[in-house]
Amino acid sequence: MLLYKHSYYISLALFFCFCSITFIQCVDRSNFKSCDQSSFCRRNRKYKPDVSPYSVDLSSMKTITDGHLQFTMMNTQNSVKFQLDLFTLEHNSLRMKINELQPIKKRYEVQNVLVNEPKLVSVTTSILDGNQLEGRFGKTSRFLLVSNPFRLDLFTNDNIFVMSVNSKQLFNFEHYRKKQSSDGETPLHDEDGMWEETFKTHTDSKPHGPSSIGIDVSFPNFENVYGIPEHADSFVLKSTHDTDPYRFFNVDVFEYDIQNPMALYGSVPYILAHNEQASVGFFWLNAAEGWVDISNDKLNTKNLLSTIKNFFGSTKVQNEVPEITTHWMFESGIFDGFFFLGPTPKDVFKQYGLITGTTPLPPIWALAYHQCRWNYNDEDDIKNVNAGFEHNMIPMDVLWLDIEHTNGKRYFTWDTSKFPDPEKMQHDIGMYGRKMVTISDPHIKKDDGYQVYADAKSRRYFVQNKDGSDYEGWCWPGSSMWLDYLNPEIFDWYSNRYSYANYKGSTSNLFLWNDMNEPSVFNGPEVTFPKDVVHFGDLENRDVHNIYGMLQHMATFKGLFDRSGGQERPFVLTRSFFAGSQKTSAVWTGDNAAEWSHLKMAVPMLLSLSVTGITFVGADVGGFFRNPDAKLLVRWYQAASFQPFFREHAHIDTARREPWLFGDDNTRLIRQAIETRYSYLPYWYTLFYKQEKQAVPAMLPLWAIFPHDTQTFKIEDSFMIGNGLLVHPITDADVTEVSIYLPGDNTIWYDIRTFVPHNSSQTALITVDMESIPVYQRGGTIIPQRLRKRRSSMLALNDPITLVVALDKNNEAKGELYMDDGHTYDYKKNRQFIYRRFLFKNNELKSRYDPSSKFDTSAWIERIIIIGYPKNPNKVSINSGEQTAIPLHSYHDQQKLLIIRRPGPSVSTDWTLTIS
Repeated sequence: MLLYKHSYYISLALFFCFCSITFIQCVDRSNFKSCDQSSFCRRNRKYKPDVSPYSVDLSSMKTITDGHLQFTMMNTQNSVKFQLDLFTLEHNSLRMKINELQPIKKRYEVQNVLVNEPKLVSVTTSILDGNQLEGRFGKTSRFLLVSNPFRLDLFTNDNIFVMSVNSKQLFNFEHYRKKQSSDGETPLHDEDGMWEETFKTHTDSKPHGPSSIGIDVSFPNFENVYGIPEHADSFVLKSTHDTDPYRFFNVDVFEYDIQNPMALYGSVPYILAHNEQASVGFFWLNAAEGWVDISNDKLNTKNLLSTIKNFFGSTKVQNEVPEITTHWMFESGIFDGFFFLGPTPKDVFKQYGLITGTTPLPPIWALAYHQCRWNYNDEDDIKNVNAGFEHNMIPMDVLWLDIEHTNGKRYFTWDTSKFPDPEKMQHDIGMYGRKMVTISDPHIKKDDGYQVYADAKSRRYFVQNKDGSDYEGWCWPGSSMWLDYLNPEIFDWYSNRYSYANYKGSTSNLFLWNDMNEPSVFNGPEVTFPKDVVHFGDLENRDVHNIYGMLQHMATFKGLFDRSGGQERPFVLTRSFFAGSQKTSAVWTGDNAAEWSHLKMAVPMLLSLSVTGITFVGADVGGFFRNPDAKLLVRWYQAASFQPFFREHAHIDTARREPWLFGDDNTRLIRQAIETRYSYLPYWYTLFYKQEKQAVPAMLPLWAIFPHDTQTFKIEDSFMIGNGLLVHPITDADVTEVSIYLPGDNTIWYDIRTFVPHNSSQTALITVDMESIPVYQRGGTIIPQRLRKRRSSMLALNDPITLVVALDKNNEAKGELYMDDGHTYDYKKNRQFIYRRFLFKNNELKSRYDPSSKFDTSAWIERIIIIGYPKNPNKVSINSGEQTAIPLHSYHDQQKLLIIRRPGPSVSTDWTLTIS
């Protein structure tokens, strides 16, 4: 029996290896459940009562605190009672929780996601009739709670009806129960997989029976919804009428398909809707497996409650308006829903960020270029790759090591035959201003001679089977165990593995990558944990599955933070994630392929992540699987140079693809793309600082900046970087022209290479060649750049700044620049930073900053480029305090380009440039 078991594992491992070597399409969708194979999804999809049996007793209302209302709720079919809590939150947000009133077992409520308990604001209520309760809170937010049948309607911005809960009467809460009937003897019928279900050879026991929750959330007068990552699908979410629902279940999908709603590595159960009037969002805090159906419907306004009609005020309402209906289904947990009422895109970003947190400012080198593959073989390989970047004069900040650097896949170790002196290796690349990242997966090799395993085993730190034994599965090291990060003691113990004392050979120049942390279990059901394995607190994996990977990378972040005594900003990359992962990790899109379709899919995938709070994101340049040709690789570099996380990565069986291996001309093009990224690092760094403070992602859909331009609502082949750059990557082979929609009302867009202006509200036909990265700076913006060439970002911290001033039709522009030391927390602890604001108006460019912050830098303003300036000026002068200088300038009439050279002021000082 033991031999058979090991043979099975070996066969499975060989299957993965065979797929990777032959590059066949390896995702076998039969290995992953469809909705029809998931009993709770199947039950909820079939649930369509004529009238919802759930009612709210309005007379039971209690005011727990100002802003917190509590009600009793009942399923009138079986008399099961529930508790409904409404919380009116600051910044136009509302939270609703529904839980069993007296469950036979406490239902899990997700931890480790919320930044803190959200702040409440006052609510005023009134009974409109015996069946409806109106609540008003904030400046313009309102809700209407309907008693029977239960329904919640939400309004924003002076009576705009934006969301409705249970208007389609799909709310369905399966209460915990015992398998015996009330007489204690007769077993209940196992209807439709309620107590046990089998998928392939795996049987999932359910000792507490069915526990799922379904609910519909509708968006009246909206036609487009976005979010709910991670799926390799379009940015605008599609109707699932003829497909499976979108699925939340973190799994390892080996070379994923595109254009389908199947689950991938991470889950964020958060959706946004946008139209010309408002942006809103709905977030369900639930870590169990989930599914979401999406329907494009029509709402008959004649059938609306008269009270809702009143909320339209005097606005003329059509008899029928578009509506998006979403049907959410989770296997367990409680209903804990957050409703963000906007009304603008930036408002919604902030509302969600206040709940789940924002991306902390990363070290500047993390925003630069990373070089990785599975695997760089040894110290000589690392030395030669580093030398290759030097010889070819290509900037690079980080070299990565995958699983082969370890001693037999034992993490926190080194293969000393290949890496005999890892500390010297890290020091040597550090001499070039570069860092190193190593991998640490969650599976722990079962080996009593492996100190990490032996210590964890002796402390009983592993996830357990339902019988109390340690759960054992199969992954890269062979027989493996998995730590139970839900236990705070284990979480802290794992964090401490990253100390210098425990992670021998690591230095302050080393950072971390958590992969395979869905977790991936090669012989597990759907390549992951069985749902009935048990975690700390007697929690089944079915309750907490989607936060497992997040807890690992949170612990890793804490380990790196503690390692430096809280001085250095950590960098962690994770594949698996959940809502809130942005607080401690960057994310990449996993096992993509060297195909043009995967290059094209990167943009909608990254946009879906960005708008749902996961903002430090990227896709493997060149595709992880297969071998890109030179043209695809160049185009991928050009696209990724304008995406937040910029890393080249490749499978162990691919051909080497360092940037200089595709001929001199392609090396030049790749170098140019990487250099372009480095030139914009001051802008990226400023955007990430603003993101930490305001929760606005650096990478944005066009509608986030142009919310009233309906032409932008479905665009997913272009995106914004901040409010200043529009990027349209070339994602098709052999194209010589591309059509690019340039949004805005009376906006000018300038090509960043040629400075040619284009008008807005039009689709421009642009000629392209292999030199082209179609990127346009928006008129009215000022973008800081560094144009001197350096081998790495940390060596450029004091380099001078160039300001690119793109004038709008009023000959005005504004912008910002943030600077600090690039790597410590001094910007938070001691306000050691500079935040400059630039304003060009009336032929003056002014630079001002917050005097309460202070950072010493020798950086100065080297060049000012003003695009769209109407004529050659007579004189340019600059005043920085007591000194007035007359810098050199040149004017290019054909391009309407004014270049002011070496104006000279320090970045640290206030100054005014005057043109006459």
